[in-house]
Parts: sequence; structure tokens; C-alpha cells
Amino acid sequence: MNTIRSLLGFYRMQLELLWEWRGGRLALLRRLVVTFLVALVAFIVTVELLPKFTVATLGDAATAVIVMALLNAAIRPVLLVIVEPLSVIAVAICSILFQVLVILALVPLVPGIHVDGFWTAFWASWIFAIVNTILVSVFSIDGGESYFGALVRRVTMRGADVRRTTDPGLVVIQIDGLAHPILAHQLRAGQVPVMASWIRAGTHRLARWEAMLPSQTSASQAGILHGNNDGIPAFRWYEKRARRLMVSNHPADATEIVRRVSNGEGLLSQGGASVNNLVSGDAVRAYLTMATISDRGQGLGESRAFTTFFLNPSGYLHTAVRFGAEVIKELVQARRQRRAGVIPRMHRGGVYPLARATTNVMLRDVGIALVMEEMYRGTPVVYIDFTDYDEIAHHSGPERAESLQALDGVDAAIGTLMRAAEDAPRPYRFVVVSDHGQSLGSTFLQRYGETLQDVVRSLMAGETSVEAATSRVEDWGPINTFASELSRSRGVTAAITRQALRGRSEGGVVTLGPAAQTTTAAGATPATPAAAKPGDKRKARTAEPPDLVVVASGNLGLVYFNAVPERATVEAIADLYPGLVEALANHPGIGLLLVRSEAHGAVAIGKHGLNYLDEDRIEGDDPVPIYPGRARESLIREDRMDHCPDIVVISVYDPETDEVAAFEELIGSHGGLGGPQTSPLILFPSDWELDEPVPLGAPAIYRNIRAWLLDLGIDLGAGRQREGPPAA
Repeated sequence: MNTIRSLLGFYRMQLELLWEWRGGRLALLRRLVVTFLVALVAFIVTVELLPKFTVATLGDAATAVIVMALLNAAIRPVLLVIVEPLSVIAVAICSILFQVLVILALVPLVPGIHVDGFWTAFWASWIFAIVNTILVSVFSIDGGESYFGALVRRVTMRGADVRRTTDPGLVVIQIDGLAHPILAHQLRAGQVPVMASWIRAGTHRLARWEAMLPSQTSASQAGILHGNNDGIPAFRWYEKRARRLMVSNHPADATEIVRRVSNGEGLLSQGGASVNNLVSGDAVRAYLTMATISDRGQGLGESRAFTTFFLNPSGYLHTAVRFGAEVIKELVQARRQRRAGVIPRMHRGGVYPLARATTNVMLRDVGIALVMEEMYRGTPVVYIDFTDYDEIAHHSGPERAESLQALDGVDAAIGTLMRAAEDAPRPYRFVVVSDHGQSLGSTFLQRYGETLQDVVRSLMAGETSVEAATSRVEDWGPINTFASELSRSRGVTAAITRQALRGRSEGGVVTLGPAAQTTTAAGATPATPAAAKPGDKRKARTAEPPDLVVVASGNLGLVYFNAVPERATVEAIADLYPGLVEALANHPGIGLLLVRSEAHGAVAIGKHGLNYLDEDRIEGDDPVPIYPGRARESLIREDRMDHCPDIVVISVYDPETDEVAAFEELIGSHGGLGGPQTSPLILFPSDWELDEPVPLGAPAIYRNIRAWLLDLGIDLGAGRQREGPPAA
């Protein structure tokens, strides 16, 4: 009885939706006509491409399109409600089969239609989706304004946990890796129309803030979401006493980072939600968030976003088509770079095209669905990180065409969320922020034919055991989080995912991408004895730590010598390895070294001079001023961090081209100093104010957003709230 009542309520909801269509009857009529014509053209093209799928007349084709729409509206939601408790995969399979059955159902329902069997109907459903996707893109028909998009909103807002209020909430959108000058250039070039319209209409203001060392996601997100990023000297770092390599996008390490920096008053602590982040911000609900992967109460298993995603009969097909198109686009663009001889460039083959399509299509769509679900719940604060631009800019370059196209895609996603907010049970305000920028440049290895660990090892006398963490790992974080949460979702989905990734999963955490995060320098003695079994690797390293550990975050290099249990002073290094510091500082690919002196404190060493940072004294040519911004303050702060390395290495920087030489194999890099990597942005409502013209450091962004939340009536210091009661 309850099921029947629910179904009747659902159909009544659809009638109400049509009756109360936003924009009135004329807008609804226009929408129906445009949607019908696009579907009709897609249907005719499908018939032309499949000889075994025929239609007698144009009238029969028009009737078929109408019948397909009615079947999807009347039956599809009921089937999804039935299979939704089983698993995400069951919903996906049901969606695909239902679309095939709709094509087959045209034969008895529409005169003049002939379909020669199941497989003809199967391919017809996909071809129809591909053509429909192309036409929707050409005519800029936004799915968020479609009938099914509006229906999703209504379904979600009928939930029992919806919070209805006139008090505004806040959606914070992080565009990973986007520098302020690049967005400003795109505004002038007539791109990113949504953000441009905000600025030109005067509703929002664009400002720059300065990211201090290290200019990378885990430090910036910890600062923005928790107000504290102390003790994070790089994306990866080594802790001598624990003999532990910390990697920000490893779940256990991300969880440990949150434990260290959180005081319980994160930006999301008052009933907020985290989507696709490294740290949680003390969120009540967290999806695709690295620090909460091991928390069984978090993740996609608690979301209905997939069900609403499949509610749209073409939504999942559009995503699949765009996924394939993104792979092809990457292959074409990479080939074009090679043929044109573009410099700098890097190898973009292997599985990278699939990784790009995953972040640029699938994770973007899932992220949008999750944020919309939270907005329709009335969640007070939502924070999402779009990693699309950053992922592509690493491999293509931050100002290359493919990267800027990804930025336009994020801008379109912001527009979708902005329109979705119009139907939310509370008003929302929007802030856009980036965590850092990126700087272009040929890598250290490309320029000099050797890695940083090779250079340092060659300057150490005798046999040297070396462990280096300089491989590319940051771009795999979102994909691993997504796969891990799928493996812990409901029913069949989790079982199939675990089985498919059983060789890449441990304790429910999936690790795709580079199999090893550490490597041994060429010609070095391995840190682990050759006779040790793989399972004994960690034990062997604990017993015999490597003499040298080299870690890279963009053009920031961290060098640790295990001969000294604490941080080694420059005097101690000179005793152990005479001439090493001087030779390293004179390498053409290195701009400066940061070391600690027993007598003088923090010292920046360049090729032709020294800056005694703690003593505010210069000898010779100061190596610091060539790096823009407040580089001196950044170096002093890095020096005072726990686990600061024995030697901090900053690569050479060309102020004329703004190019650096990353110690990782990425031509777009961040983590160190030089170029736009330290110039992220914040785009905020114009009736709010920043407390300083150029905020310094990510904690300053937390401080400002926290003050703005207080204006909205959200007090982060009032105690953690799990959920506010739904309004009557």
C-alpha cells in the first residue's frame, strides 16, 4: 500500500512539475519543442546508420520519439526505485536494458517501425545517445534545465532530511591549480562566461591571494578548510624519526594530516559536506574525500546521486559518449603537440588518456550530482574540488588549449550549480577559490639528463643507499578515491569492484597509477637488500634506512640524510659530505638551497651569494628576490616546520618566461616558488570584504570565509552539529 501511495505521489509530482514550470507555459513549450526536434533528428540519423532499424515515414519517426519520451517518464523511475537498493551497477544495467526495451517496444506501438532483434536495438540506443549528445552540445541545451533535471530536484527535495530555511548557505568551489593571471586572461579573452558574468554584473569580485611554501593541494586545502597547514612541508615528505614517507593522497596519511591540523572547527563542521577533496574540513558527510575513505559512515554508499543520475534516460549515455570523446581528444591533442614540436611537452600516453577522461568527465559529472544533492538537502556549507584543469595542465601546460577547454568545462559546471540553487530549499551564495597555480617549464630531467636524486648521490662519497619519491602521484588521487568508495558501496557494485581491482586493493583502499611511490637512483645501492622479499620491504627499510631520501613536489625538492637522526645542519652536512652543498648550489638547474646553520639559523644559498634569513643579512648576490611575491617569508616558514628537510631545493626560475624546472616529470608544476604557482585566486560576493588586499597563505582564506559564514549565521565555534532538524 505504501509503495502504491509513493508511486502515485511520484506521478503527481511530475504533473506538478509541468504545471509549475519555471519561466511559465511559453518557456515549457519552447523547451518541449527544442527537445523534440533534437530527439527527432537524432532518431532519423540512427535509422540511417542502422540498415536493420527502419521507419516508414517522418510521421512514424515523430510518433516514435514521443512514445520513447512517455515510456521514459512513466516507467523508468519506477524500475529504478525497485532496483536502487541492490547496487549502483544494478541501476546502471537496468538503465541500459530499459533503453533497449524502449526501442524494441516501438515495433508493436508505432506502425512503420521495424527493429531486427535485440542487438540492433542495443546499438540504436547508443547511436541515438551519441547523436543526441552532439546536438545538445551544438545547440547549448543544458541538461540541468531539462525535464529530468528538474524532476531530480523535486525527488531529492522530497527527502525526510531536507532543511528548509530562508538563511543562506554557502557553496565553495575549488578549481584546482588555477592561477589568478590565467583566469584574468580568460575573462579578457571572452571565455568562462559564467564567472565573467558575475564579475561584469558586479555580483562578485576577483582577487589574488598568495600561496606560501609548499604551493600544493594538501597544504592549501588544510589551510582553507581547517585554518591550519603547519607541518606540511611538501605534497610528500619524509619523517626521520618514524622513518616514514608521508604522501598526501594516501588515505592513511591524509587521515593523519587531518588529525594533526583539525581543531574541530573546520569550514564544514556545522553540518557541511565535502566532495572530492583531500582533507575533510570536519564535514558531517564526505564523498570522494581522501581523508575519510576508511570511514565506513562516509562515501558514495550514503548518497543517492547515482540513482538520480540514472533517472535521466540519456544522462549516463551522454557521460559514456563524452568519456570516449575525451580519450580521443587527448590522443589527437598529444599527437598535434608532437607534430608541431611544441616545447616543453611530455609523454602523455599509457593510461593517461583514460585518467584524463575519468577526471574531466566522469568525476566532474558525479561531483556535480553530489553537490546538487547536498544543495537540495539544504546543507549549510558545501565544498567541492574540481581537479579537471589541474590534471590536464600538469601534462599539457597551464595555458595550452586543452587545459583552457577544461577550465571552460568547470565554468559550465558552476553555471549548472548556480541554476540548481534556484530550486534549493534555501538560498545559496557562491565562492570560487583555487589552492595554487601552476608554472610551466621543461623538467629537470629533460634539461640536464639526470634526476635530482642522481645529482645528490653523485656528490656523496662511497656507496650510497637512496630512496626517492619523485614519480607522478597527485593526479591519481581522485581516481583512487572514486574506485575505493565504489568498492565499499552497496551490494553487487562493491563485490564486482573489489574483484576487478583485487590486485590493486588493500583494506578497501584502491591504489591505481604508479605501482611504486619510491625509486632507487641510478647506480645507487638500494635501500632494501636485494634478497628481501616484497612483503619484507617495510621491515627491511625500518632496520636499515637509506642514507639518502629525496622527495619532489614540483620544483620543490626535499633532501634528507639519515646519517643524522634530526635535521642536519649545514655544518654537519659539510663534515659528512664535504663540498656537497656548494656543488649542489652551483648546479645550473638549481636556483637556491635552504639550509639551517648552527651559527646563523636559516640560510638561503645561491650561486653567487647568501641570504641569512634569520639575521636579515646578505653576502654577495641575494638568491631570493628573483622569486616573485613574499618568497623570503615562505622560506622562513618552511625552515621552521617539523620535518623540514636537511636541504630544501628550489629549481632555477626564469622571470622573463615564468618557467621553472620541476623535479617531477610534469611540465606544469607547483609546490615550490617561481611563476604563477604561488598566485591562486578567490572570487567572492561583492558585498563581502577581504581583511587584507592580498591574503597571505591558505589560513587567511579560512579566516575570511569563516567571517563570511558568521554573516550567514553559521558560527563554526558554536559546537559541532551533525544535522539540523528538517523544517516542518
